[in-house]
Amino acid sequence: MKKIMILTVTAGNGHNACSRGMKNKLEQKGDCEVRIVDLLKEFSTKWDYWVNDKGYNLVAAHLLFAYNYFFNKNKRKKPEDRNKGLAQNWALNVVSGLLKEIYEWQPDVIYSAHYLGAVAITDLKMLYDIPCRTIVANLDYVNSPFWECCNGVDYFVIPNEDFIEECVYEGFKPSQLLPLGIPNDGRTLEKIDKVQARRQLGLDEDTFTIMVLFGGGAWKGGFKIFKDLIKALKGRKAQVIMINGRDKAGYEKIQKMKFDENIKVLNVGFTHDVPLYISAADIMLNKFGGTSVTDMINKEIPMLITEKIPAQEKYNLIYMKKKGVALSFKNARQMRENLYKLMDDESLRQSMIEKMIPMKKNATEDTANFILSSPNADYTNVKPVNYKKVRKEIRARLKVEHRLSKAQARENRKMVVAH
Repeated sequence: MKKIMILTVTAGNGHNACSRGMKNKLEQKGDCEVRIVDLLKEFSTKWDYWVNDKGYNLVAAHLLFAYNYFFNKNKRKKPEDRNKGLAQNWALNVVSGLLKEIYEWQPDVIYSAHYLGAVAITDLKMLYDIPCRTIVANLDYVNSPFWECCNGVDYFVIPNEDFIEECVYEGFKPSQLLPLGIPNDGRTLEKIDKVQARRQLGLDEDTFTIMVLFGGGAWKGGFKIFKDLIKALKGRKAQVIMINGRDKAGYEKIQKMKFDENIKVLNVGFTHDVPLYISAADIMLNKFGGTSVTDMINKEIPMLITEKIPAQEKYNLIYMKKKGVALSFKNARQMRENLYKLMDDESLRQSMIEKMIPMKKNATEDTANFILSSPNADYTNVKPVNYKKVRKEIRARLKVEHRLSKAQARENRKMVVAH
């Protein structure tokens, strides 16, 4: 039986959801034992865990400009600085516990749904034998800060071939890159007839349907956008599916609202049936996390996206607008204008759908197949380790590697100038 360790980090719920999705897929497909390990929860300090989960939620909700400044500042850092910085500080807090977990459980494959797992593995491989295959997946259509710290893993699952050049610049070899797509909820590739989905949900079969998906995560602008949407629909016939996720307060507010008779609202709290609701929609109005984007592409649903979003989602939006599969808005007026375009211009919607079709990938299936094809790991030659010294030894090695990387970068620049 193949043993697979999945590494995740609680920073919102996206990484955990993708980890569970991959676990379910692996267990469906093969004779394997899968263990999910939340790195910060299991091995780090309570402060690190709070910062990445609750702290992220607070900043994204109330100090979005500060979060985006931090994101863009770190994204501009040069790859030769990979061995020094915030990501390494977080990784140093988990390396001892992670190494102990690996050596005691002896997985055949380690798959990480968050960059931190790949940073920790990259650091551990500098000094310790990691006999198993190591794989990490990017869950956005952008190389966020700190991916340059992850080039010690065996394989990096990326959204598509468009990202190969940037990955190579950040220190990955082409042979490490697997352009399989973003491993998300594979159910979104299942074809559900739109009329059938609407019947199942109690919706009108022939009425234009808008799905709103903001969830109950860190971002807090969803309810206002929903109100702006209802205002924009005044005088038009439409039905709206509002998915609130864990946002109970937003759900209750909408329950108390009254709507014109030509507007039908299906108000939904937390649900595991998001793919069914998407299948009933003509367009999607939502934030722009990488897995949500992939859901929309798989379901071939044109997207209308707010620009007041965290930086990684803004990069997702820029990429998708270049691909011609999304429109965006900064305010209620722009939302109304682009909403009317999508409602009134069927040829525009069809054009967006046609551009999505070649972008579809069965990433969860293909990544699971690749994981299961990995050879079994042999731990017989692993040497005993004093786990209390792991953090200190890696910190010292990172300082050496930082000096070497800076020196190599200087030599490379001299060669460029000479030529």
